Amino acid sequence: MSPPSPPADAPRFHLHAWTPVARLASAVFRGLALLTLLLAAVVVAEFTFTGVANPRPPRLAGVLAGVSALWLGAERLVRRLTAATLDVEPERLVIERPGERLEVPVASVAAVRVWRLPWLAAGLSVRLRSGRSLGVGLRVEDPLPVLAALGRHLPEVREVARQPLAAFAHARATVLRPGVGLWVLKFVLFPLVPGGIMFRADQYITYGGPFAQYQMYGLGPYLGSLFTYWVSFIAMLVLYATLWRLPAEALALGATWVRPDQARGVRRFTEVGCAVLYYAGSLSLLGARFLA
Repeated sequence: MSPPSPPADAPRFHLHAWTPVARLASAVFRGLALLTLLLAAVVVAEFTFTGVANPRPPRLAGVLAGVSALWLGAERLVRRLTAATLDVEPERLVIERPGERLEVPVASVAAVRVWRLPWLAAGLSVRLRSGRSLGVGLRVEDPLPVLAALGRHLPEVREVARQPLAAFAHARATVLRPGVGLWVLKFVLFPLVPGGIMFRADQYITYGGPFAQYQMYGLGPYLGSLFTYWVSFIAMLVLYATLWRLPAEALALGATWVRPDQARGVRRFTEVGCAVLYYAGSLSLLGARFLA
C-alpha cells in the first residue's frame, strides 16, 4: 500500500537529510578541498619564479589541485546521496529520500534550531518532545522558507526565523549569490588581465619585443610563458580573495548578530566590498608594483 499523498497546498522543499556522519564527512571533505587548493596556490606563488630561465608552475601544484577536486567531488557525492524532500503538512512532517520515509507528527516537535556554524553549511535541527533528535539534520541553503512553513503549525518556530543565524543564512543564499559564471570570471578570465600585463612586460624585458620569444623559440614556449603567468595570478588571486573573505564573513556575521533585520543590506555591502577589493584592489597593487 502506497503512502498517502500530501495535501495539494502542503509546502514541499528539496533539501538534504544529513545524519551526523554525513554532516561530519561533508565538513571534512569541504575543508580538505579548500586547504589543498590553498596549498596548491601557495606552491605556485612561492616556487614558480625561482630564477630559472623558463619558469613553469611546479607539478606538485597540479597534483594538489587534482586532489582538491577529488575532495570536492566526494563532498558533492555526500550531497547527492542525502538528497531528500520535506513535506510540511498540517498534522505531520514527511521526509523522503530513496528507500526511506520518515513521518513525524507536528505535535511531537518540541523545538527547531538553526545550525550554529553557518559557514560550513546552513540547516535545521529538530528536537522532539521525547527529548530525542529527529535523527537527521535538514541541510538547506535558505532556512527561512522552511521555518515559515513550520511556523504555520508551530508558533514557537516563528521566533527562530527572526534569529541572527537564520537571517545570516537567508541573506547569504539570496543576495548577490555567485554562480558558476561568476566563479569563471573571477578565477579564470580575470587573472588573464594582470597575467597578460606581466607576460607582455616580461616579453619586452627578457626578449626585447612582444613576439620575440615566439620568433626565436616557437609557439610552444611562447604560450607556455603566457600559461605560467596566468596560472601564477590565479594562485595569487585565490590567496588574495581568501585573505579578504575570511574577515569579511566574520564581520558580516557580527553585524547581522547586532541587527538581524538588516541582514540583506549587510550581505550586499559585504559582497560589493569584497568585489571592489578583489578587482580594483588587485589591479591597484599591480600598478603600485610597476610604479615602485
